[in-house]
Amino acid sequence: MKLVTLSLAVLSMSVAAAHAESFSFAGTAKITSEIGGPVAGGKPEGASMSSGDTVATYASGKKVSSKANCAGWSGQPGDMFASHGLCVAEDGANKFSVAFSCQAIDAANTDCWARLTGMSGTYLNKIGMASWHGVRNGNTLTSAGTGQWN
Repeated sequence: MKLVTLSLAVLSMSVAAAHAESFSFAGTAKITSEIGGPVAGGKPEGASMSSGDTVATYASGKKVSSKANCAGWSGQPGDMFASHGLCVAEDGANKFSVAFSCQAIDAANTDCWARLTGMSGTYLNKIGMASWHGVRNGNTLTSAGTGQWN
């Protein structure tokens, strides 16, 4: 399901910068559960849970590893996005959420955009953005993208 591919990218957003700084990231996640089926109008709907690891590399060269848990679900009929989701990522005492939307390229590939919201540690009271390309291969999700904390 396309909605699952979106979750992978979100896990890929590990960031722990003390100052506004851009970063690139790559991550891998595993789908831990998935459900789906047809609904009125024939459009398939679904949801998934995933967890994974990401490494972010900041412009300064600093690397930060994080772990994330994500939920993703299908977009509604007529929605410009195939899927939406939310992840919570942590790297030590630093925690942030990633609210995202993705457009499907095909059954395995998505492009996603997200708002990052700091929850604790160096991210507290910060917001940011990220975008990435995600690929699903069976129950494995991979992603690579860029972002910035403001």
